[in-house]
Amino acid sequence: MKIRHTTATLFAVSTIALSGATSAQVPVTTEHRPNEYTVVCLEAPTRDCAFNAALQTVIAEDFGIERAKVLVGVARAMIATNQQEKAIETLMLALDEARSVRLNLVTQEKITEIAPLLARAGDTAAALALSEELQNDSIRDLVLYKIAEEAASLGSIADMRVALKQTRNQTRAFWRELSLLTRSPRISFDGLDVAALEAKVRSTENVDMRYRGLIQLAILADRMERPGDRNALLAEADEMFPSVAGIHSRADVTADRARSMFEAGMDDAFVEASYALAILHGDRLRGNETQATFAEKIGAIESAYGNLDGALARMEYFATVEEKAAYIASLHGGRDENILAGQVRELLREVAEEEGAYARDLIRLVLLEGALSNTDLFLARQIVEVVEDDDNQAFALALMAPLLE
Repeated sequence: MKIRHTTATLFAVSTIALSGATSAQVPVTTEHRPNEYTVVCLEAPTRDCAFNAALQTVIAEDFGIERAKVLVGVARAMIATNQQEKAIETLMLALDEARSVRLNLVTQEKITEIAPLLARAGDTAAALALSEELQNDSIRDLVLYKIAEEAASLGSIADMRVALKQTRNQTRAFWRELSLLTRSPRISFDGLDVAALEAKVRSTENVDMRYRGLIQLAILADRMERPGDRNALLAEADEMFPSVAGIHSRADVTADRARSMFEAGMDDAFVEASYALAILHGDRLRGNETQATFAEKIGAIESAYGNLDGALARMEYFATVEEKAAYIASLHGGRDENILAGQVRELLREVAEEEGAYARDLIRLVLLEGALSNTDLFLARQIVEVVEDDDNQAFALALMAPLLE
């Protein structure tokens, strides 16, 4: 891979200089395997060397799409370490690199990553402007939902609603809004028209959705410190539950109920009661596919409440290594962190048997996300060390940077 002097390269050089690090210039291999920058850093990783190794990889990389990928990883780490302005600059550089490939499909794919991250960094306006470039309406809606979620996580109901208003499917946007209101931190509910939300829920003809809506309204009432309304709405939902028809539907809506309460941070008593109700109906399911769907909703609750063994037992319902990785990455280690890490290492051995280095890396990156969410630095480092492709390893190392000192 030859060195290219792009805008991203100049930015990388200036960033490295500002960090005060003194990385030696070493020859770069022509194959996609871990380079000396990441390998050296992993011997004694620090935050500075993680950023620098990633940026040195960008400088040495010949392909714009790979440079863009690593820069996105760097930007994510910058956001996580409260460097929002630098993150926005880096994301725009990543976008420039994607555009340099001059393939519309590549640019469109990168926009789906970059736009929500711009919102996470606090620039929702830029995120929305970028989303307008997406040509597929369904993909654009998905990106707008992600932008809305990022805006809500920062406490901006206004930006969240602006994003949702631009989606094509306004019915789905309403349910997304209701869900985000119940679980987004730091939101101020001043001026929120709860009556209008309730009217829309009650006008819904679909029984399953109306049940879910009543649960969401109850959670919202709880967050607004209105216990009377919360209890009345929960009682109403319980009364209409017999109208939910079918084993699958009952398992699905009760699992959603428990997961919504869990994600909203409701009192343990409410979460545990709803979890017990979900298990009652989930135990009646048959077939791996439906059991896997149920596990995806309930496993995180089980692991967070100390039943990691129960959550891990549900892995048998997932058919592929990719599906297992996505599921195990969603679990919480807590006091059983070592047990969860052991299961991840076992899965890593399965991954090593998969065909194709790049395909193996994609699964490892999914497992890395789980290790990062559990702030398990030791496990994260082990995963990064076995990533095979140089750009993937640089991306992974950048993601690990916030856990380093």
